[in-house]
Amino acid sequence: MSDDKNSTTNFTTIEEFNKLFEDMSKDSYSEFVKLSQFFSKVIKTNGPDTFSTTLVAFNKLRKLVGVVTSREVDGKPDMYKALAQMLYLPMSLSSELFIVAQDARVKTIAKDGQPETKADALIVTYVTPESCGIFSVPYSIASENEVVWDFDKAFITSISDKDDSKTSPIGDMIELFYTFSHAESNGPFSPHEVVSFLKSNGFECEIMNPQNVDQHYIAIPFAMI
Repeated sequence: MSDDKNSTTNFTTIEEFNKLFEDMSKDSYSEFVKLSQFFSKVIKTNGPDTFSTTLVAFNKLRKLVGVVTSREVDGKPDMYKALAQMLYLPMSLSSELFIVAQDARVKTIAKDGQPETKADALIVTYVTPESCGIFSVPYSIASENEVVWDFDKAFITSISDKDDSKTSPIGDMIELFYTFSHAESNGPFSPHEVVSFLKSNGFECEIMNPQNVDQHYIAIPFAMI
């Protein structure tokens, strides 16, 4: 990622995207493609505003472990609470990479004489202990709930570990990601205990590669957040 504390650039090509994110994943754009296809499928099936925050967790070797989709939330405070509960999974894995996909409103970058506007967007955030990369892709919904991506207005925000999160315009979300990606330990719960908690509290959770769950702990969770 860039050495700048906080920089925003327009999306150009897949090759340039993978170059910017090469310290995070060998083929970062393919991770966006998977999440964007999942997003489109959810909207196609259920209609607008039905996509729930989704987290892709990798282990300390950056190998895929599983995917968590948020429970229903009631307002912004509950949304942050649910996200924090999801983040216990990468924390328990001593994860070196997790990716979060969210449906939100963003301000597009003014360029070529066009003014800044607000748009619905899929925001995909790549988080490692060293840096954070945010890919925001505006979209519209055509007939029959087809998602139409506007890559001409897509942009990338890079935030390094040197950044002061309190001054970041991204705000509380980045502070939350920072907290869980910089934990001094892997927390009080094993990955299996976290998965059990999430499933019993309305989250959808799938461990896709059990062989990549390479940490084992003994603890009984009684409350989380």
